[in-house]
Amino acid sequence: MSRVLLICCSLLLATAQAEDSAALRFCYEDSDSYPWVMRGGEGLNIELLREVGEHLQRPIEFIAVPWRRCLAGLQQGRYDGAFAASYQAERALLGRYPLDAQGSVDSSRRLHTGDYALYHRVEQIPHWDGQRLQVNGSVGSLSGFSIVPFLHQLGARVDESSREPQALLRMLASRRVSAVALQSARADFILQGDAQLAASIRKAPLPLQVKPYFLMLSAPLCDRDGELAERIWDSVRRVRESPGYQARERTLHGLPDS
Repeated sequence: MSRVLLICCSLLLATAQAEDSAALRFCYEDSDSYPWVMRGGEGLNIELLREVGEHLQRPIEFIAVPWRRCLAGLQQGRYDGAFAASYQAERALLGRYPLDAQGSVDSSRRLHTGDYALYHRVEQIPHWDGQRLQVNGSVGSLSGFSIVPFLHQLGARVDESSREPQALLRMLASRRVSAVALQSARADFILQGDAQLAASIRKAPLPLQVKPYFLMLSAPLCDRDGELAERIWDSVRRVRESPGYQARERTLHGLPDS
């Protein structure tokens, strides 16, 4: 083997080894979403993905940014992954979801399951029977979140002027909106810590939507190393189903240990 060829092979090997050990960059929304992600870098999703990194022997760098910026960065390849994202057809143009053998979104490789609920003031109860929504006024929702198109389908007028859930609940309490649609774990956590808000706000008994949430991966990562992408999603399922992780999830949800 010539010296030039040997040098080229060595450079290629070094490059491949560097790529194999490089940190994966995952973004998430820079706002508390108990119990899944918290601004300070805690939360069940982050714990789960740290374990995924340990299984794969790949360091993971977590970057907190506004959600729209997170998805835009995923599309542009600035981030290798974005979490936690429910499925939307338009989002599938920004990155990749885990798929099953039939090409459908594989909910078995989700990060978690969550629900959206409708919150209202004590004295003004909207009508929501699981199919029809009637609200005398606008419904507040976080900007860029997947519940917004669903609310539009129900005929609601949606206010997306805030990207902070606590600010939305304050808008509701001050009568700037007639109801708000929020992920219930997130809203319930805020209300548990704010007696003044909790005194004037109630949650509708029926959820608006229940859906799985995923780690999306960037198209450049999937195209460059599809095997790695599949191993990441497979590891998400393995960690989520592990007894240790499930025990932590039950604890943070206030459920008894099984």
